[in-house]
Amino acid sequence: MTKEEINQFSMRISQSNRTQIVVITYEIIINYLDSARKSIDNSNVTDFVRDVRKARQFVNELSSVLDFRYKISFELMNLYMFANECLLKSELRREDVNIEAVRDMMVKLRDSFETVSKQDNSKPVMQAREKVYEGLTYGKNGMGTVMVSK
Repeated sequence: MTKEEINQFSMRISQSNRTQIVVITYEIIINYLDSARKSIDNSNVTDFVRDVRKARQFVNELSSVLDFRYKISFELMNLYMFANECLLKSELRREDVNIEAVRDMMVKLRDSFETVSKQDNSKPVMQAREKVYEGLTYGKNGMGTVMVSK
C-alpha cells in the first residue's frame, strides 16, 4: 500500500463512526489482497508475503472486536477464521492459497456493512478531531501533497 493510500485511509477513519470503520477495514484488506496478487504475478515473493501478512493482521483485528452478544458475531468469526487460515497458509507456503475466495468474501462483507453504515447515524469515533486541510506544496523536488491540521 502506498503512503498516499495510507494517508487517505487514515483521514477517512478519523472522520468515521464504528460501522464506517469496519467498511474501511474491509477496503484495506481488499487493497492488500490485490497488492499480494500483483506481487505473486510478478514473482515478488517478499512483497507477496508482506501484503498477505498485513491483510491477515486486519482480519485478526476484525475478529478481535466482535461482540458475541449478537449471533452474527459467531458467523463472522467462522468467516474470519477461514480467511485467516487461507492467508496464513499463503504466507507460510509463499503461494496463493484461496486468496481470491478470501477477497470475494471480503468484498461481500464490505458491501453488506456499507449498506448497514448508511443507516448508522452515530457520530464519528474520534470526536475531538481537528479539521484536516489538504494542499500542494512546492519544494526542491517539485510538488508534493501535505496535510495540515487547523
